Amino acid sequence: MLAYLPQLIAAYFVGITCTLTIEGPKEIIYRVSIIDLCGWVIYLLCMEYFHFSTTLSTYFSGLVIAGMSHWFARRYHHPVTVFFIPGFFTLVPGGGMYRTAFYLFDGQMRRGFEELSATLFIALAIALAVFTVDSFVSIMNGQKTLKFIRPTLRRRRKTAGATAQSRERAHQEHIEATKNNWHHFH
Repeated sequence: MLAYLPQLIAAYFVGITCTLTIEGPKEIIYRVSIIDLCGWVIYLLCMEYFHFSTTLSTYFSGLVIAGMSHWFARRYHHPVTVFFIPGFFTLVPGGGMYRTAFYLFDGQMRRGFEELSATLFIALAIALAVFTVDSFVSIMNGQKTLKFIRPTLRRRRKTAGATAQSRERAHQEHIEATKNNWHHFH
C-alpha cells in the first residue's frame, strides 16, 4: 500500500487545486480534498485488489464521491456542485480523450475508436454514479417530483374546478412566478 502513497497525496492536492480553480469557498477546500482522496482510494481498491475494469472502478468510486458530496453539502451548507466538480476531477478521462485524438490524427483509426469507446464508457460511469446517488437522495428525502415542477402542479390542482377567467389569471401568475424565479434554474 505504500506504493500508492504518492497517488493518494496527489489526489488530495488535486482536490485543493481544483477547488481553488473553480473559486470554491475557502472554508471547504480541505473537505473537498477528503472527498477526492476517498474517491481515489476506492478507485485503487477496485482496480488493484478486486480486479474490476476501469469503468466499473470509476462507477464505484463515483458513487462514493457523489454520496460524500451530498453529505458534505448538507453538513456544511454549500451547493452540492461545489463538492462534485473537484471530487470527480481525478476520474475524468482526459488522458483517454487525448489518446483518442492522437490515434485518430495519426491515422490509427482502430486504436482511436477503441480509446474513444473506453473514454465514453468511463464518462458514462461517472454520469450514472451521479444519477444513482441523486435518485437515491431524492427518494430518501421523499421528493416525488422535481422541485421546479411542484409549484406548477399545486396551481393546476387549485384551479381544476375554476372558471376560464380564474384559470387565465392563475396562468399569468405562473408566468410571472417563473420569470421571477428563472435565475434559480441557471
